[in-house]
This record gives sequence, C-alpha cells and structure tokens, in this order.
Amino acid sequence: MAGVPRSSLVVHYAEIGTKGNNRAFFENQLERNLLEKLEPLGRFKVELRDQRLMVSNRDDPEALKGAMAVLKEVFGVAWLARVVECPLEYEGVRSAAVSELTLLKDTANRSTFRVTAKRANKSYELSSQQMAVKLGDDLKKATGLEVDLSNPQATIFVDILSDRVLLHSSKERGPGGLPVGVTGKVVHLLSGGIDSPVAAWLMMKRGCDLTYVHFFVSPSAEQILETKMARLLKTLSRFGIGGGRLILVPFTEYQVATGDLRPEYEPVVFRHFMRIVAEKLAHRVGAIAISTGDNLGQVASQTLYNLACIDAGSSMPTLRPVVGHDKSEIVKLAETIGTYEDSIADYKDCCSIVSRHPKTRMNVEDVLAASLRYDFPVLAEKTLAKAEAMKFDAHEQAIWVEPLEAAPRVKGSELKVNLEND
Repeated sequence: MAGVPRSSLVVHYAEIGTKGNNRAFFENQLERNLLEKLEPLGRFKVELRDQRLMVSNRDDPEALKGAMAVLKEVFGVAWLARVVECPLEYEGVRSAAVSELTLLKDTANRSTFRVTAKRANKSYELSSQQMAVKLGDDLKKATGLEVDLSNPQATIFVDILSDRVLLHSSKERGPGGLPVGVTGKVVHLLSGGIDSPVAAWLMMKRGCDLTYVHFFVSPSAEQILETKMARLLKTLSRFGIGGGRLILVPFTEYQVATGDLRPEYEPVVFRHFMRIVAEKLAHRVGAIAISTGDNLGQVASQTLYNLACIDAGSSMPTLRPVVGHDKSEIVKLAETIGTYEDSIADYKDCCSIVSRHPKTRMNVEDVLAASLRYDFPVLAEKTLAKAEAMKFDAHEQAIWVEPLEAAPRVKGSELKVNLEND
C-alpha cells in the first residue's frame, strides 16, 4: 500500500471464522451484502485482507461515517471500526498512533491509555507484545499520558496485517450471525403483532433470505400501504438485502368457505390453512422452509398439541425461532430492532376476526378432516390468485403494491420480477 496513511473501515466477523473449507463462501456473501448496503451512499471498495473486510471510499473519506451506521446492522458483522491504515514500517505506525492519542487527549480529555496489539502477520519484526510495549513507551513520551493496563481511559488498538497496519481507538458492535442469503430462502408468516417481526429478524440473523406473507382483512391491498404493515416491512428491510417483499393474501376466500366451522376450531384450523398457503408460496419462490412467530404456550392456540395440528401434513420444515423466548425477551428484542412501537399500533388483522377461545388440545384428525372438507389445497390456490405483492426498494425508498404476475413487467425504468420468476 502507499506510504501515506488513509482512513477506512475494518469489518470483523466471528462465526464465519469457524466454517473451515466453506469460509470463502460465507466471506463472499458478506462482501456482496456490504457492497449492496453501501451502494446508495457512494462508490465504496470492499476487499478481504487476513480474514478482515476493508471498506474504503477514496472519492469521499467522510462518507465512512454514514457507512458505519449502515454496516453495523448487517448480519455477519461482529464488530467494525474506523481505522487508520499505515505502512508496515514502525515509524509510520508510531506517527499515526501519536496523532490518534493526542486527538483523544485534546478532545476527550483522556489522561491514561493502553496499547493492544494483534499480529496476523507472523513474519513482522515485532511480536504483539513487543509492539504493545514499544509503542506504549513512545506514546507516553510523546503525549505525556500515563499507561494504565487495567482501566485505561483510552485504548490504541494495533492490528498488524500482511501488507499494512491498522490503528483505531474505538469500535462498534454489529449484530453477528451469518450473512443473509447463505442458508437459503424461507417464507415467513408476518402478522401485525410483536412476535413475528422479531422472529423474522432472528431468521435473517441465521442467514435466511425471507419472503414475507400476510393475511389481511382490509377491502384492498393498497390500503395496507397506509398501515403499520408497510412500516414493519421497511424496518425489517434494514437487515435484509435490497429491500423487502410482503405477499398480501386476502382473508375473504377462507372466511366465506369456512363459515360453518365450529368457533373453537377456528384459530388452529386457520393457522393450518395459512401454513398450506405459505408452502405453496415457498414452492413458487424456491424456499425450502416456513417460519413463524409462534411461541410455545404463550397463548391458547400455541400449545404443543395445537402446533402439531398446524404442522400436520407439512411438506417442509416450519421454523419457530422465538419458541424458547419469554414475552419480556421478545419485547426487548422488538425494542432493540425498532419494531415494537409499530407492532403495538392499532391494526385490524385476521386474529381479531377468528375466535379467541380455541381448544387447547385440538386433534390432528379433526384438523385434517376440516382441511379435506373445505379442500384447503384448492382454496389456497383460489386465495393466492387474488394475492398481491407489497414491495419496498431500499435504495429508492419506494414502496408500492402490484399483482402477482406470471411474467416480469417494467415499472418505470426498473424491471420488476414477480414471484414466479424469483
């Protein structure tokens, strides 16, 4: 690298480092995801160096601040920091470290410090310990600050790579997990409650690329654009790639067809139907699993017996990532990711129409009999024929509703690809 120090971001992963011979696949997906997130902010370069991803923008170094705010929400990122890249020669490292610590002394009133060094480049002339001691002595002389190894007010981090040395004094945590896209496509049943958006976030944290599906009771799908469902889609899209897609499925067909269903059967039988619809969507989009916000024992319809009835006859796994969380843990996560306030906002959904007093121990035979009686596979196809897609473009910050079509169509200057061709 050039001899003049420059600013950039360093992105560290954690779990990806355990992937052995498959690590490159995960690294490449994380790199693509970082670039996708950075695209609206300018021309960035991402390069892999010694199991770290270096993010730079030579046209506008100040854009790194905005980049850090965006990238700390990308799954797969354990932590990131704005760094000064230095040549390998010690004098360049010392000069950059003096500047960094002097700035902390003058602007943040720091009076004690320590140096923490790591050496990925094992052929470097100084070991990690030798670098920390030597640089610490020089910084003490140059700045007048005292060394405190136990409780320092400032820490200078030194990362010795194969072709450069990185210096920084602070870092921010990322969400961890795996890059979205590495584990496959999943259809996620998204309601307007607290649990299902949190479940979606947890699925993305495990690398899943989600297509959302929502059953609505409004007169038209376009009216959903003005509800909290659109806001939830936008919020969750911050953690996905490119934007988000919410398939809006009308409740009317099911409601008319099952008008004589026993009220105490309704919640479980309807969830069974939703699962069938989600499976049909999954086959269209190439998904290999379904996910929901179901918990265990949180409400009457979520007993182990009833969950077994909902899953009866399934052709693919149904994943329930919040099943081991209690309500307070789910609420805390919702607040952290920014979905809680929208989740508790007023909204009329299907749960407000079906019976709120279900049997806690439904029999699988009764649920399958209802499915046969109302011909749920055919009813699911009729319902999907009237479904529409709400799409959110994260780059343009545009959201709209369009029909599910059998072929792509042009919307403005963009090619919008439908479910059948994804």
